Amino acid sequence: MGKAKDMLLHLNPKFEVPKKPFLRMNYADAVKYCNEHNIYKDEETKTHFVFGDDIPEGPERRMTNEIGKPIFLCRFPASMKPFYMSRCKEDNSLTESVDLLMPGVGEIIGGSMRCWNAQDLLKGFEHEKIDPKPYYWYNDLRKFGSVPHGGWGLGIERYLCWIMGLDHIRKVCL
Repeated sequence: MGKAKDMLLHLNPKFEVPKKPFLRMNYADAVKYCNEHNIYKDEETKTHFVFGDDIPEGPERRMTNEIGKPIFLCRFPASMKPFYMSRCKEDNSLTESVDLLMPGVGEIIGGSMRCWNAQDLLKGFEHEKIDPKPYYWYNDLRKFGSVPHGGWGLGIERYLCWIMGLDHIRKVCL
């Protein structure tokens, strides 16, 4: 453990282990935060966000930097996420999804619960006008019974930016 810590501190002497618990913030609250703190959708026109807008990297990073700690940004509108993400039980217009935002970088991880009900999944294929036949094996996994499950992805370059204290992804790409 000492060697890894020494190497990390050599690369980024200012690195600090994030303190728990991480802030949990719903997407709707992020839109509200941005609007209340003059973080604009379009800086030139000073256009505020409305519910359903994507919060791009710049405003997202600014919000995260102002808050100054890691944020689990949760419950995004279903209209802006892939159809295979599960919907929230308390509000079907939202997804059971999360992005981990880190100060200085923004999003480094994105994840969600996945649709595990065969009928719901087929409705998603139909809505997106995707032929389900090439995905027969995936659909069969649900047709014969599945369990609630999730998935996530780590942006390795953004993770490296965070632990190395670098401000741009170009500085860590191979």
